[in-house]
Amino acid sequence: MIIFFCAVSYSFAQRALEQIDFSSALSVPIPSSAQIDDDFSADLPKDPPPPSVDIVRPDESESFSLSSLSKSKNGSVPYLSIVLEEAKKQNFDPEMVLAVIKKESSFNPKAKSSVGAMGLMQLMPDTAKWLGLKDTSKLFDPATNIKYGIKYLRYLFSEFSETDFSSLDKSDIENQSIKKSIAAYNCGPGNVRKYDKEPHNGIPPFKETKSYVKLVSQYFIEFEEMGLSNK
Repeated sequence: MIIFFCAVSYSFAQRALEQIDFSSALSVPIPSSAQIDDDFSADLPKDPPPPSVDIVRPDESESFSLSSLSKSKNGSVPYLSIVLEEAKKQNFDPEMVLAVIKKESSFNPKAKSSVGAMGLMQLMPDTAKWLGLKDTSKLFDPATNIKYGIKYLRYLFSEFSETDFSSLDKSDIENQSIKKSIAAYNCGPGNVRKYDKEPHNGIPPFKETKSYVKLVSQYFIEFEEMGLSNK
């Protein structure tokens, strides 16, 4: 039995929801599934549906640990082959994908939040539909979840990053545009745009989001140091 817990307080969720511009997300037309599936460079609407702010994590007993992997001679990263293959197809950095998966679900493909975010990369069904997935029940399938999770990352990094996101390194993590892209996966692109001025510089003043950017950056560096891909 998998036990979930909420990683943010009710007050944070209420505050974050108040900051989300729902009108911009709901007023744009949604492209066809075929358009996005067949062309990763297709013009997308300005924003996907508002993201969840209610983050949950799977039971630690079922999660993947970087520390245990480093101590195991025969250890391997879960779903690595799928990540490497899909990241290559979509021209996106695989270590960044792994870092997001680690933070979002600890590599648990059955993870589900109380508001419905699903699978390895904790995609909301509406976001997956916006990206072109017709059957959102497939989000519990690792390959499907990774495919559409990378699509969403590509959209966010294309929107905010000034760095080539096909091959990132440790120095890139300090780039503010990379931090903004990571933050957008957590709190939504609308919030990043709203706080894209001094003193925030694109990182919303939400405790959860600040922690999210820090941990994803940390995991990225750890995965890169493991030399999992031939960059």
